[in-house]
Amino acid sequence: MSEWKLQTHTGSGPKYLALVGALEDRISGGHLREGDRLPPQRDLARMFGVTIATVTRAIAEASRRGLVVARPGSGTYVKDRSTLPGAAPEIVDLSINTLPSDLVAGLLDAALAEVAARKISHDAFGYSSYGSNSRHRATGAEWVSRFGLDVGVESVLPTHGVHQGLMAAFGALAKPGDSVICEPFTYTGIKRIAEYRGLKLIGADMDDEGLLPDSVGRELRNSGAKIVIVTTVAQNPTTASLSMERRRALAEVCRKADAIILEDAINVPLAGDQLHPIAHYAPERTLYLTSFSKCVTPGFRLGYAVVPPQVFPIFHDALISTQWIGPLFYAELADILLAGSQMDKCLDLHRREAKARVTLTTSLLDCVKPVTFPGYHVWGLAPAGWQADEFCTEALRQGVRISPASHFAVSPTPSIQAFRISLGGCETREQLQSGLERLARILQHKHAVSGTVV
Repeated sequence: MSEWKLQTHTGSGPKYLALVGALEDRISGGHLREGDRLPPQRDLARMFGVTIATVTRAIAEASRRGLVVARPGSGTYVKDRSTLPGAAPEIVDLSINTLPSDLVAGLLDAALAEVAARKISHDAFGYSSYGSNSRHRATGAEWVSRFGLDVGVESVLPTHGVHQGLMAAFGALAKPGDSVICEPFTYTGIKRIAEYRGLKLIGADMDDEGLLPDSVGRELRNSGAKIVIVTTVAQNPTTASLSMERRRALAEVCRKADAIILEDAINVPLAGDQLHPIAHYAPERTLYLTSFSKCVTPGFRLGYAVVPPQVFPIFHDALISTQWIGPLFYAELADILLAGSQMDKCLDLHRREAKARVTLTTSLLDCVKPVTFPGYHVWGLAPAGWQADEFCTEALRQGVRISPASHFAVSPTPSIQAFRISLGGCETREQLQSGLERLARILQHKHAVSGTVV
């Protein structure tokens, strides 16, 4: 391995493809032969100076190309290329946490036509600020009230989605080197934002209901952190949803520690959760964020932030620093959808579709954990004898792309062997079923092999 580790391709392409290219060169040149075992992925990441996620993706792509084969519990080995099939299977991508946009295309087309009829180009393409339009802020207040949070218009700001809200919040409330408490497996966007802002993420313990309040309190005391970020409903990737008691307890723990809560409520509208959010129990210290990208369509870049008075000015300034102009066009679109019945129709269509897709998934895969609220992703436990990264690599070799727990883990060593399956990237259930059936065959093969062991 030392002969080829320094000869990766350079250039502007993705790092994982450079690693695949280097591996292919070494195999073609005879430096690596059939049956040679690659070092563990953690060692490869250290050798190349990249993340484990990058190595995982490279190994998965190398496996798909037929360069290597993963052997559960043993490692990854160079494959005999003489036995390669003529073509790799078509990829079914179940790795992107999105939703099927075609489902609501007609409703959006009608709303866009109405936006055009309003002739708002002067305002929509001008320097619109975040707080100047009281009508849009009132729409946001009405929207969050549907989900158990009654607030005044003065505390609401429109955003370009939850991602921008998190970027602004991290920039406003923390400085480089600070720590932030979160779930041990968290949305990859949070990991990217934290890295960009120079913040350290600390994963508190969680169970099937989400973060454990006692663990959050302990991590706050030990680290000196003053920010806790928590996803209330259908957490990404684990699907955990907080009970009312858990929400109250987290609010009290953060009040005692004088910590600010960033409540990511992006999945609340799709779930239709009617429990009061954490912001209801600790409004003075909770910055509540939600958006339409997970209940209408991913490109609908509008969200709402409910902001405590003491941090309102600095959060508003942070929004401007991330995007100078407010989301006026999307705010107008939301007004139209919410004024009539279109938004309710969007929600109903997606809730029905998400429930059908979760039902389909659980009927085919017994490794998937039960969900409280059906959504467009599920969390599966790797079969006995498999590392999650190895299972995802084998899945890609069979033409299905899913995401291992290591992509979401805050700790370098994930506490469980699990993976996320995203259900919304396929526009049709038939496409989704094709991918799920391939995963089921992997599981069945593993069970059959395990059954022959004495």
